[in-house]
Amino acid sequence: MASAASDTPKTPIDDLLQCRQWCASGCKPREQFRIGTEYERFAFGPDGRLLPYDGPVSIRTLLERLALRYGWEPYLELGKPIALSRKGASVSLEPAGQFELSGAVLPTIAATIAELQQHQAEFEDVAADLGVRLAWLGLNPFDTPDTAPHMPKGRYDVMRAWMPRVGSHGLRMMHLTCTVQANIDFSSEDECMEMMRLGHLLSPVWIALFANSPRLEGKPSGYRSCRAHLWLDVDRARCAQGPFVFDRLATIDDYVQWALDVPMYFLDRENPDGSAGYQGLDGKFTFRHFFERGFGGRRPTLADWERHVATLFPDVRLKKWLEIRQCDLVPAAAIPALPALCKGLFYHLPTRARALAVVRDGDSTIDRAALREAACRDGLDGRVGDFSVRDWCEQILKLAVEGLNGLAADTGTDADAAQALLPLQDIVFEGKAPFWQRAQQVLDAGGHWAQLADLT
Repeated sequence: MASAASDTPKTPIDDLLQCRQWCASGCKPREQFRIGTEYERFAFGPDGRLLPYDGPVSIRTLLERLALRYGWEPYLELGKPIALSRKGASVSLEPAGQFELSGAVLPTIAATIAELQQHQAEFEDVAADLGVRLAWLGLNPFDTPDTAPHMPKGRYDVMRAWMPRVGSHGLRMMHLTCTVQANIDFSSEDECMEMMRLGHLLSPVWIALFANSPRLEGKPSGYRSCRAHLWLDVDRARCAQGPFVFDRLATIDDYVQWALDVPMYFLDRENPDGSAGYQGLDGKFTFRHFFERGFGGRRPTLADWERHVATLFPDVRLKKWLEIRQCDLVPAAAIPALPALCKGLFYHLPTRARALAVVRDGDSTIDRAALREAACRDGLDGRVGDFSVRDWCEQILKLAVEGLNGLAADTGTDADAAQALLPLQDIVFEGKAPFWQRAQQVLDAGGHWAQLADLT
């Protein structure tokens, strides 16, 4: 959840159609399609503990060094740096100090890989003499929400108070998890909804391929992607959208109507020093209420709508682009596999049609929730009736390669994009241990953060 200041104007909302139009304004010509990647990491110090916000070896030190040495612009809250921005990218902090890069939108997978490598080199430079390293897995296997560090961000204080009232795992989600996410473009409202539907239909595939969170609070969780499982009981109002996501006739209006009726976390307010602050609400006040009633004499703006949409947590989230959000964080070399999968499957039209057929688009007899849970629990070995998660993963990986190669032939660019899928192909087709199993082996041998940081 990025923290940099928004550039959305504070245009008053006089008609709820403006909320719909804001989402639909993301439509762009296909030749302008780009792809973005976001990923979080656990940063730990020489004492083997996750970094606190303040101190000589701390999150704050890393942010200040990145700003000083590499031209990142700091974003302050009550005088403290909580995010950085540079050329369309941002570095921000999740609630327990998970260090997140929200990459720029880029035209090729090669550019995505170069961005990741540059960011890693910069991080290693500012962290080396501090003894700080990164661990790449989807769930902190050692801490609890109480023992994990807490970052000084006002919005997270509001969320910490909120989460226990609406679900069992919200605080765990906030303080213990890391993800990799891909952001994709669309050319029309119809294409947006087809892509959203495919993103949801592929949930078992995303979860199984990237499963990397086998332990919770020091114990085996019973899941290969415990992180994806936790999301089911975080805050149902903002995570579960209902059956319209699988409906071929669903429109952007369906998404907007759902979003309007989700309770708002907060409204922004100005801190005493002029920085952005947050006013928590009662847990019942929806954006529709805000439009109909106002709040303390205040009327909603498009900036309020953007902020509200960013606090919704479905598996596939619509802003002015679509976000694929189901995946655990994986080792650095495998991160580009997610944008590569998305580019091949979503941007190559014949491949998208075939992918929809593989996951049985329109078949209402399939228990999609059960398949998702099977992938969380058993990864590639998940099954529901006659449906095998592994079989779907095999077919989807092959299609992604075909889609990437087709796009390369059509555009004359990104010829090597399919190489980014090798870490997943090695698991699915060559029998290499999946990410969760590599982490589990380290944990079973008594390993801690230093050993997890060495996983590839």
